[in-house]
Amino acid sequence: MDLPVTVGVDTSEASLVAADWAAREALVRDRPLRALHALPHPAPGLPSDGGGLLHEVRQVLAGRHPAVRLHTEEVQDVATSALGAAAEDAELLVVGARGDGGFAGLRVGSTALYLAARAGCPTVVLPAEPTGPAQREHLVVGVDARRPAEAALEFAFAAAARAGLPLRAVHATTAAAEGPTAGGREAEAELLARALAPWRAAHPGVEVVEVTERMAPGPVLVEASPKAALLVLGRRPTVRIGLLGPVAHAVLHHAACPVAVVPDA
Repeated sequence: MDLPVTVGVDTSEASLVAADWAAREALVRDRPLRALHALPHPAPGLPSDGGGLLHEVRQVLAGRHPAVRLHTEEVQDVATSALGAAAEDAELLVVGARGDGGFAGLRVGSTALYLAARAGCPTVVLPAEPTGPAQREHLVVGVDARRPAEAALEFAFAAAARAGLPLRAVHATTAAAEGPTAGGREAEAELLARALAPWRAAHPGVEVVEVTERMAPGPVLVEASPKAALLVLGRRPTVRIGLLGPVAHAVLHHAACPVAVVPDA
């Protein structure tokens, strides 16, 4: 099935940035692009403003990405519900970190957090602030070497292969500090190498840089983000569905690059 890359759009500038990013990703993946505008049920007699918005999206993307197979759609529903449902039939969901309901200084809005925590497909959140002209030298994937998230690793290796960029696999933990300095670091590096071995074998063309840090993972990953084209995190199934862990929260709020949250099967 030719599942689309789906992007949520609204009247914010951030959503046009997200739509542009999603269009480029759809072309690289050879997938159609579905631009979805969710509009809560208007009061009786009031017209929807979605037609003008979607026309603008079509005009902008046709000029920038004429080869993209674009479908636009308006849904009468709240954004979390509409985009959550759309994610069930999407290869990838893309949203801006903050939509038109946000306020100055807000880093990540409730819609982006909701979808990163619950969407049934990988979700890419574009940062609220412009990422600047820094050169994007690699992709980054956060790895728990003791319990590697397989879906996130597969997503990251495939993305690096498509982009033709090296992949920095970052395993950051304070557990190494419990042992002797050298031995602890060497043991953690060995765990990371073993965790990555199957994906290295499956993607021999991807250059991999293995990074082991004896620090909390959130700050390490945020520090790695300014030169990253994409930062990939796994999302584990949990009894308390819909809750993101502290690492994902830190990265989504502070990363200087797009962040992909990939649910485990």
